[in-house]
Amino acid sequence: MWIFRAIFGAAVLLALMILILPDQLFLAVSNYIQIIAAIAGALVFLYLWHRYGRKDFLLYAAGAFGFWGIENILWYVNILLGQRNILFPSMIDLGMIASIVILTAAFWIGFSKKTSPNIPLLVIVLSLLIPLWIIITQGAGAASLVTLLYFCACGSLVAVGLFRSIQDSPLVLAGILLFALAFMIYPLREQFFTTMPVLNAIGTFVSAGFALIVLGVLPAGTPAGSS
Repeated sequence: MWIFRAIFGAAVLLALMILILPDQLFLAVSNYIQIIAAIAGALVFLYLWHRYGRKDFLLYAAGAFGFWGIENILWYVNILLGQRNILFPSMIDLGMIASIVILTAAFWIGFSKKTSPNIPLLVIVLSLLIPLWIIITQGAGAASLVTLLYFCACGSLVAVGLFRSIQDSPLVLAGILLFALAFMIYPLREQFFTTMPVLNAIGTFVSAGFALIVLGVLPAGTPAGSS
């Protein structure tokens, strides 16, 4: 679908312009693209769910995209209200983590078993190293624990992508990796790298990830081996 190709192209172009555009303008445009990608993706998955036999994974994916879009709208409202410095952690973060968990469930339901669990298990273990180091060095405060939740959710999402037959859909797998990478960087940026504007580029990872996931699912409406 042309709109998701356009979203992917816009995300790439925006990422290349991060050092040119003012920070506030970059964040505004990035968030608009993310919201459009999420809501449009949710609508597409709802259509595919209705069109292709009401597959459960499509409904889960629609819920994950839609919920994430709503959470990002709330996040952006807080930005406009000038609350950037007190956002992390918040209930919005818990909502975003929940959307990642729902998306993970969608892919677990929608794709059949493909590989040995050894590599996915290693991914989950490795994903815990950074948040555990933060807890050891910074203490088990709210920010550290929410960071742990982000890494657990993202690590699980990547692990499912490697364990299930998502590997047969390279666009979906690429989208998962971009999305997970963005939300592993995000809590670190909020705590330790708030003065590094280049890390604002993670918003473009989210948009590109959403677009690739939808484009990967679209051709057949349902992936091989889906339930």
